[in-house]
Amino acid sequence: MHLMEKRFTWLCALLLTLWLYNLSAAVIYGAPPETLAAQTLPLANEGAGFTQPIDVVVLLDDSGSMATCWPWPRDGGQPFYPPCGGRSPNPPSDPEELRYSAARLLLQLAGDDDRIAVVRFDSTAEGVGQLGALQPVGPLDARRTLANSLIPPTDYLRRGYTRIDLGLQGAINLLDAAREPGRNQYVLLLTDGEPSGPEGFGRQGDAIRAQVNALREAGVLVFPVVLCNPTAGCAGEFLATELPEINVQQAATPQELLRVFSEIFAEMKSDLSVIPARAGTIQLTTRAAHGVQQLAFVTARDGLIAVRRDDQPLVAESYFDDPLIDVNLANGEAPTPGRWVAEMNDGSGFAVVQTASYPQLLNPPPSLANSSASVRYYPAGKPLLLIARSGGPGANEPLFYDGKTALQPFAQTELKTLLVNNPPAALSLQLGDDQTPLQLVRTFRLEGRADLPHAEVFSPNASGEGLLPDGHAQLEVGFGGGIEVSDLAASAFVTDESDDDEGRGRLVYQSALTCGERICRDDNFVPADGRSYKILYVVQAVKDGIRFSDWGEATLELKPAVQVRGLPSQLDLAQMPPGGWPVELASGTTEPIGSLIATLDLRRTDSDEPAPGVALNFDHDVPETGVVTATLRVDGLDTLRPGEYAGEIALRATRPDGRPMDVAIRPGASLPVTFRVARPLALIDSQLADFGEFLFDTSPNFRLDQELLLPVNFVGRRFRLNATLADSSCPDLTLTTSEVRSQENGTVLPVRLTSRGPVPPSTCSGVLQFSGPDADSDVFPQQIDWQVRVNDVEWSLVSGSLDLGDLQDAGTRIQTTLGVRFSGKTPFLLQVVELTATGSSDEGEIVLSAEELEIAPVEVSGAPNEAGLYEVPVTLALRQGLPRELMRSDFFTGRATLAVVGLPEKTQTLSFTFRNPSLVRRYISPYVTPVYARLPWALCAWPLTLFLLLVAVARIRGRGIDEVEIDEAAVAPALPPVPQAAELSSTASAAGFANPASMDAVWGNAEWGTAWGAASEGTPVATEHLANGTGGDPWRTSW
Repeated sequence: MHLMEKRFTWLCALLLTLWLYNLSAAVIYGAPPETLAAQTLPLANEGAGFTQPIDVVVLLDDSGSMATCWPWPRDGGQPFYPPCGGRSPNPPSDPEELRYSAARLLLQLAGDDDRIAVVRFDSTAEGVGQLGALQPVGPLDARRTLANSLIPPTDYLRRGYTRIDLGLQGAINLLDAAREPGRNQYVLLLTDGEPSGPEGFGRQGDAIRAQVNALREAGVLVFPVVLCNPTAGCAGEFLATELPEINVQQAATPQELLRVFSEIFAEMKSDLSVIPARAGTIQLTTRAAHGVQQLAFVTARDGLIAVRRDDQPLVAESYFDDPLIDVNLANGEAPTPGRWVAEMNDGSGFAVVQTASYPQLLNPPPSLANSSASVRYYPAGKPLLLIARSGGPGANEPLFYDGKTALQPFAQTELKTLLVNNPPAALSLQLGDDQTPLQLVRTFRLEGRADLPHAEVFSPNASGEGLLPDGHAQLEVGFGGGIEVSDLAASAFVTDESDDDEGRGRLVYQSALTCGERICRDDNFVPADGRSYKILYVVQAVKDGIRFSDWGEATLELKPAVQVRGLPSQLDLAQMPPGGWPVELASGTTEPIGSLIATLDLRRTDSDEPAPGVALNFDHDVPETGVVTATLRVDGLDTLRPGEYAGEIALRATRPDGRPMDVAIRPGASLPVTFRVARPLALIDSQLADFGEFLFDTSPNFRLDQELLLPVNFVGRRFRLNATLADSSCPDLTLTTSEVRSQENGTVLPVRLTSRGPVPPSTCSGVLQFSGPDADSDVFPQQIDWQVRVNDVEWSLVSGSLDLGDLQDAGTRIQTTLGVRFSGKTPFLLQVVELTATGSSDEGEIVLSAEELEIAPVEVSGAPNEAGLYEVPVTLALRQGLPRELMRSDFFTGRATLAVVGLPEKTQTLSFTFRNPSLVRRYISPYVTPVYARLPWALCAWPLTLFLLLVAVARIRGRGIDEVEIDEAAVAPALPPVPQAAELSSTASAAGFANPASMDAVWGNAEWGTAWGAASEGTPVATEHLANGTGGDPWRTSW
């Protein structure tokens, strides 16, 4: 069988139970001592990991001095083997190559899950056999395969130098590639000389220092071993001088190397003990409390002579096949307890014992978690608190410091403690009081450092502070003064020191504290009134990469008191439940007690005026035992104005006869209270009040009237909001507000923007000002911008010129149709703003104005045609006749400036022409020209012409027509008034044809769309003008 890691099922169950206790804390009055687990120590469960799987890289020096005579000849001669002399007088350090047997032995001592690699270094560095990389050791067959691959070299000629740096680099590479959480890593370095190379020592020193530091930072422990030479002595000066912190060990002989390797491995695996032989004999006594699992004897080949237990001979079983050493197991697995004696012919032999029991030092903790071999740091300058325990079947065994001083049991736990003044650099703990082997002793390295901070106890403190308002004790410990630490953890152990059966050091509470950056805290312990307590704190932290621990102690004494439980730590009356705070009243005194009375003094903080109408009526009996429930309620808070209030609730106790009673009242006789009546706040959830955009309407009745719903959120009670126009770019606008109302998507404030008259096309903007109903309410923001846009209307004429034909007599009308583009709403009114025409006659130039010409306004109410044009009929009327000439026709050109009523600034110009025909052209040519066009000129034209002239002269002379009378008759009745339009007179000015001074003169009082008469929709109405009769012919009555 082989030495392997053993774990008992009961031990796993115990550790799991302890871990669960570490996750919670509770008051444990009345609990049996066995339930008080010690695992609330920070990281104390690492004791269970002392035998966890590990990684070990073994570095073997294979330089020439290990196997050949040295120093080698410098003249190029070949190195040689013993006997040594001449230029190479020093014998080899390991001629039998026992260093490889020592490496094979580690394979047998390791657990199945441990991983081991072997690297040899000389002038170069390389892995050895199948252990060139970290390999799990595995069961017996796997170990044998791995051990058989560890073969020493035979070609030492090329291995003359000692390149320790190459070996360390190889170890770094292997460990970095295989690092896993929870698995500690180690390097075991064997050499027989100083670092050397082709150029001497060279730069190896700097490289080795850097590599050792890199391993330390990665949490890897390095164990250097120097194999001494029979003639040259022990080398290793570089390692001992330059790297003193790594604790160089020496092996005087190659045979001793086996024991040194085993002892180092036992530091890595706490369940192993090494017992050297004395005078060729090993004697040890094992007990059941030791929990021995395996007992192995290591000797030179065939070195074991006999094994006896209780004077009875036993046959030891060999299971390690090595050419140089034997490893024999006694009594198989779990050897029977008794007195063992092993005789051997090898004075360097030793025994390796694997046990389930061994001392575990919990505080100070190892600098590398779960590594018993690592250094344990603590702040120098104060006694060191040792906290340890016995693991395995020996849990009830005593623990001794340096084999002499017993550690004291801590309360009812399995922990044992001891305060040590001036602790040594290495201390030993022994499980049990065995005076001879088997002595389960473990050695731990300690280092007190002055640069590590001391833990401070913040609560309870010397001034007696440490109780919270709810009666719980506030346990606080940590580091003050801005000290920066990391990975802070702490545990608290509370013992009752009262002098009665419930006290005298009885552990009543333990907890793993909740830690922040520098402070750890626990508020779950509820002390009893009238009792005394002692609190022990154990603190662990990391400072500048160093894991260390410290401890602190505090006391807590409580006098008789009345307790009020259930109140919050900060009494904010705004947080009071509707029915008041339910509280529990209890007492911690044996004296009769009467009532607990509470009164309230509440004042405004700005004026110190008492808060009117606020009252607290609290007067309840307090039980001598048990708990009674009551309600603490403050009335009248809803009547207070907004503001900050502060005050206090005063508590006092009375005796049954009503006299005052001097007892402590917890959480306090005076409880500060606060109350804040918040100012109700309305939050306007909009940055711009946009009333939208609208198309300008040319109607004189056009008004702006638009409602906008502004989202608003209330903080506190809802109140009425007022909004006004603080600024407006447009005149005659009014803003009104309605009551705030709720909608599905929130609360809104309706605001309505109206105008007194028409609003011209433009963008109106300004500022809305908000306010509440009084000074006790706030609105935010108080102002926001607003805007509304009235879009302009565009219009234009499709054609800007017209030929109107002939026009001469007063009252004559010529009608045509204009194509108009209009972007506004219908109906709209098209009117003439300016009208002129010019022509010439024999007497000179003729200028016509609005006195002689007229174009009546036209209302357009229909729809545009398919091209989007409005077809507008326009009639030009001649108010006075034009001069007549016999033979000459005069031509007139004119210009009419048109506008849409309501858009006076947007005008369009219409050019037109007409002709004043001559008498011949008007009266003769229409009849003669068609005839003449059909008759031969030479034969018929002159006779016919003469005949017609005679007829005309005869007619005129016969009737005696007065031409002046004709003209007067034509002008007088030419243009009768049009309904709902301004009357025209013979003396009317040009303004009569312009835009009316008042829109009412145009639109009248008619309904929209019928202001210009009773014409049907879509039919523009033209103004009728008659002269000298009816029927539309001004000449009918005269001709």
